[in-house]
This record gives sequence, C-alpha cells and structure tokens, in this order.
Amino acid sequence: MSHGYGPAGRISAVLPDRTVPFTPMTKPIASRLREAALQLPPKLASAARYVADHPFDAASMPMRALARQTGEPPTTFTRLARALGFQGWEALRTELIDDARIDLEAAREAPFSSRPLLPSGEGTLAGRMFSTDIHNLAELDATVLDAAAAVIEQAGRVFVSGYRSCYAPAVHFHYLYRLFRNEVALVGAAGGMLDLELGAIGKGDVVVLFGFAPYSRDGFLTAQTATAAGAALIAIVDRADSPLAQGAAVTLIFNPDSPGYFPSLSACTALIQALAVTLYLRSGAEGRDRLRASETRIAAHTAYLDTDTSR
Repeated sequence: MSHGYGPAGRISAVLPDRTVPFTPMTKPIASRLREAALQLPPKLASAARYVADHPFDAASMPMRALARQTGEPPTTFTRLARALGFQGWEALRTELIDDARIDLEAAREAPFSSRPLLPSGEGTLAGRMFSTDIHNLAELDATVLDAAAAVIEQAGRVFVSGYRSCYAPAVHFHYLYRLFRNEVALVGAAGGMLDLELGAIGKGDVVVLFGFAPYSRDGFLTAQTATAAGAALIAIVDRADSPLAQGAAVTLIFNPDSPGYFPSLSACTALIQALAVTLYLRSGAEGRDRLRASETRIAAHTAYLDTDTSR
C-alpha cells in the first residue's frame, strides 16, 4: 500500500484495487473516518466506524485490547491508519487524543471519569463487559500457580498486600489462606501504620502483592521493602514489566481490561481462588486439619445465618 497527496490537498491511499481519496487533515479525525468508511473495504470500513464512534476507547486502550473488543486482528488498525495517510496506528491514535483534547496526565489522574457517558438505555455495554471478562479469564496461565505456591508455603510468614482497588483482592486472598494457615498477615489493614507493618518484613518471609496500572505508591514501596529485606515477592499484577514486579520470585499476570468505566477484577479473583486451592491441595492433611478447625471456630461463633426452613 502507498499513499500521497492528491488534488486540493486531499490524501489518497492506494489500496490493492482502488485509490481512495480522503478529506483534508484539518477536518476532525472522526469525520474523516466516517467518510473514509464509505469507500474502504469491509473490514477496514468496520474498524473505521468503530473508531469514529468510540474515540475514547480507541485513544486510551492498548491496540490488542481494541482489537479484541472489535473482533478484528491488530493489523486491521495498522492498515486503517495507513489508509488514512498516517505512518501507523500510534500516529492516528495521537490525533484522536488531540481532537478529543485529552490531556495524558489528566487521563492518568482521572482514568474512569474522563470516559464519555453513554446514552441512557445503552444495553450492549454489560454484554461487552461480560465478553471481555470471559476473554480475560481464558488468558490466565495456570502453569505458574505451583511455582508461586512453592515459594509461599516455604516462607516463615506470609504478608498479603494491595492498595486502593487492589485492597479487596488482598483481603480475599488473606481470608482464604488464613482458613488453613496461621502465619498470614494483611498489610495496610491498620490505618496509618504501614511503616510499622513493612518494618516487620524480614528474610525468609514472603510478600504477596496485588496491583495494576495506575500503580499505588504504597504498592511500589511494599515491593521495594520486601526485596530489600530479603523476603520473596509474589507479584500478582497486570503485566510482566510492572514496577511492582521488580525483583519478584514469581509473577502472576491478570488482565484488568474492561469496556466499562472501571477496571475488571474478575480474572484477578479467579487467580486468587486458584492459588488458594493450589496451596490447600499442597498442604495435605495438615491443611485439611487447620481448615476443619477454622470451620469449627466459625460454627461456634454462629457466623452464618441459619436458612434451614425445615426446623
């Protein structure tokens, strides 16, 4: 494919079977995409319409996530960008950002509220969210669970940590693991005492840390403290090069992508449950006895509502 400037400053993209003229670069990119869709091949036209209709998603989502959202391969968006006269997808994405006047720093500070509100009665968003969650679950790698469990079970003490959005996953894992192991502590639960809690971490311990972008400063501090103290770090994060995973003994990756207004923790929750089950199975009879003792204590405190209607 090649492209150049035609009459009156109009850009022409030479496709395999035709030359498609496009409107001047001064026109908003969304308008140019809609006009181009009338003359592009079906796959490119479909991608053009999606980008024009969802400029925020196209500007803010990684290309792989965008491709998954539309059901098109990433190369489709590269071809689309070149058809419009751009060097590649990033150049088109930059113009989307400029047109929408999205400040990148502001987008980091307000990654959710900066998304445009959908019209009331938008019924497809929930379905898209469910479909994305299913895909995120399918991406999970079960082969690393035993490696993580081997490190955790050998530690003298286990410190579990997560901040802000990742506090809930940390609490969940801490609860499950405490059912069949005593030496498990939740870091960050006591307000204003993080320095004291991190100071207790030492050699021979393990820190299980949760996080995804944008990363918490406390999460980064926890990771640094763990490695500096000689403790093993298990990072449960959104990507292998996460700053929270620096120096990690094992890194477990989950995808928080979602077309909705907030990140999805569905894959993270599945990973937590799978890791807890892996640890329980590896703990053998000792773990089973501890779990049974926990169940006995819970029953003694009548923690559960009696829903037996037969009595």
